[in-house]
Amino acid sequence: MKNRLLLILILFWITRIYTPILIAQETFAPPKGIIAQIGKGSVGDVLHSADGTRIGIISTGIWIYDATTLQLTSVIRNAPRLYNSGFPPDINVIARSDTFDYLHIWDPDTSSQPLQDIEFVAGICFTYNPETGKIAIGSGESTTRIWDAKTGKLERTLQRTDETETLIHSIAFSPDGTRLAAGDGPDTISIWDTATAEHKHELKGHTNDVKNMAFSLDGSTLASISGDSNIFLWDTQTWQQISTLTGDMTGIERIAYSQDGELLAAGCADGRIHLWDANTGKLRKILTAHQSRISAVVFVKDSRTLVSCSKHGTLRKWNVNTGENTLSVENDYDTFSKFALSHDGKTLAALSEFSTPYLFDITVPTSPKLIKRIDTRRAGNIAFSPDGETIATEETDQTAYLWDMNIDIPKHLNGLLTEIDTTLWGMKIDRPKLSFKGHTAQIACIAFSPDGKTFATGGFDNTLRLWDTTTGKVKKILERHEGWVISLAFSPDSKMIASGSEDATIRLWDTNTGEEKRVIPEHGREIADIAFSPDGKTIAAAAYAPNIYLWDVDTGKRQPFPNTHPRSIVALAFSPDGKLLAIADVEGVMKIYDVSGKKLLSLFDIGSRVENLEFVMDGKILVSVCGGVITLWDMTPP
Repeated sequence: MKNRLLLILILFWITRIYTPILIAQETFAPPKGIIAQIGKGSVGDVLHSADGTRIGIISTGIWIYDATTLQLTSVIRNAPRLYNSGFPPDINVIARSDTFDYLHIWDPDTSSQPLQDIEFVAGICFTYNPETGKIAIGSGESTTRIWDAKTGKLERTLQRTDETETLIHSIAFSPDGTRLAAGDGPDTISIWDTATAEHKHELKGHTNDVKNMAFSLDGSTLASISGDSNIFLWDTQTWQQISTLTGDMTGIERIAYSQDGELLAAGCADGRIHLWDANTGKLRKILTAHQSRISAVVFVKDSRTLVSCSKHGTLRKWNVNTGENTLSVENDYDTFSKFALSHDGKTLAALSEFSTPYLFDITVPTSPKLIKRIDTRRAGNIAFSPDGETIATEETDQTAYLWDMNIDIPKHLNGLLTEIDTTLWGMKIDRPKLSFKGHTAQIACIAFSPDGKTFATGGFDNTLRLWDTTTGKVKKILERHEGWVISLAFSPDSKMIASGSEDATIRLWDTNTGEEKRVIPEHGREIADIAFSPDGKTIAAAAYAPNIYLWDVDTGKRQPFPNTHPRSIVALAFSPDGKLLAIADVEGVMKIYDVSGKKLLSLFDIGSRVENLEFVMDGKILVSVCGGVITLWDMTPP
């Protein structure tokens, strides 16, 4: 077994030596108030410019790379949570915002402000035709609208006149822009004349919603995919199905034709990319370096180079003749949902959308560095032990686990986020050192006591459990809540724990005896987040309401605080000295208050719900996670 492992490792290092890895360094100034960001959100799309010189990745912004070197050349940051984009020859970039109400047109070289905003009825899918400069937006009620990208004028509305009213799941222009294909039913593709808005043909055969389509460059063939893992090819003269490409393809996500029309690439949910001969329908190659779902595939100008991106964020460049992965950018485009900070504020543990824990060194806040990635099952929450030696995760099997952080990672890998490394790292670190099993339903929240002796879990079984961090044995089971226990906080001296529940109460417990010390009721809604002040005298609660709740621990009396939020507050945090209180609502408005004077000091509009907040560096930095991105904010007074 040892010899086999040694052989695997030798082959791995040989592969690493001969596969160039390019780490794109972020050199673009972040928005005001932001020190650094970790992650860029999940990838929505990857497209290339008409001249083939640039590649754009769409996540929480538009990240534009040189197509030859994969060097990052520009970033459009102030267009958050974009889903699609295109590269017109004269305007350069088109992007759609997450509100589905506006189309923003940008010049990436002067990207401080959009050139134009086009207001439209809520859209679902989007495409651009560089030949005509037209934009098509598919929406509900079987409707697709066509706009002129330069003037912003609505030119055509394509809408079925029969009783069929479905969502448009995918659309594609023919290369000359005269026809448009729209996936407008569970088994239907509609073909439209873009000049007359006439419904010309209806293609049937798929058994699920048509989620991606592509015309060959000469316009003679339309390829389409749905959830049935087959690629249908249609003759655009007769609109008859001429072929079906089928094989060992698990959940096809994206398809793309090469510019010469010889190849058709299919990116799949298992991370593989299938290359098909577009003329014969034969499978030529399967590209296998990705380890997660393919979010985009695109051929660059020479038709012999393919660029792909996975949901884990790895951008790869391929030689399609040899199947070689010639260049990789191991940037993290993953979507983060939760984070936890070590007691000394130097290490950040982040939980990705794919429930994978990552560890980052934030000793230098402006340059977070990835330390390692842990291969676990599906984790739903994460916490740091006070000594920084352990992290805890709660997972979908109703169990919490402790993971040892003292794992040596080869220097060659420090700072890299790679997909291939995860499997090999897992040989060392995918065995937890301790597990906490006993809940009868999913665990919802976890927390370490400041002294590190107790680990707490709250669950959907309405219980709070206190565990010994040395033995893993349960010390107390606290069962007074009448709803799910969804938030926890230990007092600074570890003698008390507060639990927040779906039953709209906060309960204070003695951690040694398990005695219920106090019930703080009548919040109206479930307790989303709770925090003790550093002196342990006050509890702050976020209860899905616009009110900030501050409670005196000894008396249980509510302390007055200004009600300035129009929407429900879901996250909060005290600074280490207790002078500041940060709160955030469901719409992403984050406010920083002076606690003693109860005055608003600053406001940040992040754009979507903040999942959690925490101060580090003696309150000089505030960390948040929102829209899948972890952000470090400068809290020093101006």
